[in-house]
Amino acid sequence: MKSADWDRLARDFEAETCDITREESADTVARFVAAVPLPAKPVLVDLGCGIGSFIARFGMRFHAIYGVEFAPRIIARARARCGDEVNWLASDIPWAAKTIGRVAHLTVCMNVITQATAAARGRLWRSLADVTKMRGHALVVVPSLESEEMVVALSRQEPEWRKGGLVRRDGVWQKHFRREELADVLASHGFRVTRIAKAHYPWSIEGLRETKGRRANRPWDWIALARKT
Repeated sequence: MKSADWDRLARDFEAETCDITREESADTVARFVAAVPLPAKPVLVDLGCGIGSFIARFGMRFHAIYGVEFAPRIIARARARCGDEVNWLASDIPWAAKTIGRVAHLTVCMNVITQATAAARGRLWRSLADVTKMRGHALVVVPSLESEEMVVALSRQEPEWRKGGLVRRDGVWQKHFRREELADVLASHGFRVTRIAKAHYPWSIEGLRETKGRRANRPWDWIALARKT
C-alpha cells in the first residue's frame, strides 16, 4: 500500500488493521518486552509504529524513543496519543534507518515486513539491523503461514496462496512466515533468536466466530525476540 492509502485508514486504523499489541490475547508482547535487559538510558526504535500502540503501552521504560511511520496522518494520530517527547519520523523505513543510525537497545517491528517481493523485504530486514546496537534486541512480529493454513482448513475457504508464503489478503499479496523461516532470516541479518512464540489474536480478525472449540486454538502471528550479535 502507498502512503496515501494508509493515510485514508488513519481515522479507522483500529477497525481496519490487526494491531497485535492491542489484539493479542495472552500478554505475550509484555512478557517478551520484560525479557529484554535494558541499560540505564535505553533507546527504543519502533519501525512501522502505526498509531503508537506499542509506544503508548511501553514507552515509559525508555529514555529516548523514535517512531517511524510513512503515512503522515497516522503519525499525527500517534503524536496526539503519545506526545511530542517521541522523535516522530514520517518516512519510509530504509530512509528513517539511515537518519536514526545504530542507536536502539530495542527495535520493534510488528507486522511490517510483509511485502510481496524479497527485495522489498530485504531492505526492511537490513533497516532493522542497521538501527539496532550491537548486543541490542529486536522484537519482531510477522504473519504465520502455519496459522493461515489452519484458518483455511477450519473455514473450508478456497486458499489464495502463492509459492514462497505469499497470501492474498484484501486484494493485496502479503508474505507469511513459517517459524523456522523467521529464525533463519533473523540469523542472516546478524540476530540470534532468544525467544519465539505464538501471539494469538481473536477469530473475529479472520472474519470468523469464536466457538467453544476454537477458543483454545486461536489464530496467531509469530513473535520473536532476537539479540544482535
